[in-house]
This record gives sequence, C-alpha cells and structure tokens, in this order.
Amino acid sequence: MTQPIPPSQTRAYLMKKLLTICPICKKMIFGRDINLDSVDKTKVSSWPIRYTHSHEHINHPMHSITMFLDANLSVRTLEIPKLRIIN
Repeated sequence: MTQPIPPSQTRAYLMKKLLTICPICKKMIFGRDINLDSVDKTKVSSWPIRYTHSHEHINHPMHSITMFLDANLSVRTLEIPKLRIIN
C-alpha cells in the first residue's frame, strides 16, 4: 500500500510525473512540460478535462496532442489530430 503524498510535496511530485509519451514524436511529456498553474481544480465541474499540448521534438515540427486528465492529473486518453501540416 502506498502512502499519500503530503500536500506540500504534491506540486513537486506532479512536475516530475511522466504524463504520457507523444505517439507522434515519442517525446516524454512530464508535468513540468504542461502549465499546471492553468488547471484550477476548484473550478472544474466534471472530470476528465481536455488539455491540448503543443510541442516539437528532434526532427518533428510543432504539433499538438489533446490529453484528457483526471482529477489526479493522470492522462486517461489521448487524441491526435488527423491533419498535420508539415512545413
């Protein structure tokens, strides 16, 4: 059985947490890669929430994935756009 994380350490834990691996470019996306400050849990009326993350990695130009995050900020599912514009 795991021990709960003390509230004072929650943010530090989330910053290091691996959320997902981008299926397009294989970049590992951690909590520090998304703007956690933009997620105000007190204003969320239903979970999961939709969060779109844009990034580039190695030889892959800027692209986006949409993550559906639960109340623990864990990724429940991903959406990848069908259309990708390559420069």
